[in-house]
Amino acid sequence: MATLSPEILARFENINRRQLDLETKVTQLKNVITLTAQQELYSDIRDGVKDLEKWIEDIKQTADEQEREKDKQTILHRLQRNEEQYKQLQASIRRAVLTSKQNIEREAKIEREMLLGRVDGRNTFAFEMRRRNFTSEDALLHSASDVTDALRRTTQLMQQEIERSAYSAKILDESSRALKSTYSEYRGFSSVLRGSKQLITKLEQIDWTDRLLILFGLFVFVLVVLYILKKRVWNTGFGWMSWFASWVI
Repeated sequence: MATLSPEILARFENINRRQLDLETKVTQLKNVITLTAQQELYSDIRDGVKDLEKWIEDIKQTADEQEREKDKQTILHRLQRNEEQYKQLQASIRRAVLTSKQNIEREAKIEREMLLGRVDGRNTFAFEMRRRNFTSEDALLHSASDVTDALRRTTQLMQQEIERSAYSAKILDESSRALKSTYSEYRGFSSVLRGSKQLITKLEQIDWTDRLLILFGLFVFVLVVLYILKKRVWNTGFGWMSWFASWVI
């Protein structure tokens, strides 16, 4: 299976973190008893679902842009699990909204009965205690929401840092490949220069050998010419002089 790039892996990490965050909020939504808390949680969940839809579509588009079919199938295969979790999350959201609606209606019914005097003192005390507990839970939910927002901002900053680190790693990798290529070319040039130097040395040796052979040939040629001159001119001249001298005498 092909290895995913750091950028695509970071996108999948974002989706997984957002799905976990939404699952926590869905659990909180099941336990609310006030309309305000329900609306706030559902608004956050709806925004998170929109982010998930956008990120999933972005990864699909990235998969379609891959040059190799193997890389495309790897991305889509991993994305399939997130899509299944996304469908399960949507079903959980619908059930949580229905449960919270039933809780709100039940609490509103008890409150109406209290106003009409249909609830005895013991039930009234229990209702007040439950009301206070849920009020405390609402405060905790608001605090948890603030913490979640802070964590989301921190996650976004970390994501930006991861993307910058991934880009830097990519640049360093490309620079390393360029340096390796340059080093290989340099080694190739060194081999060519070494061979050229050896060839030039051999040519110089051959040049000196040719010069010596030419000089030797020239020397032999001069000797031959002198020998011929001696035979044809010098010896012949002395022969005529000897004959002339003998004739005069």
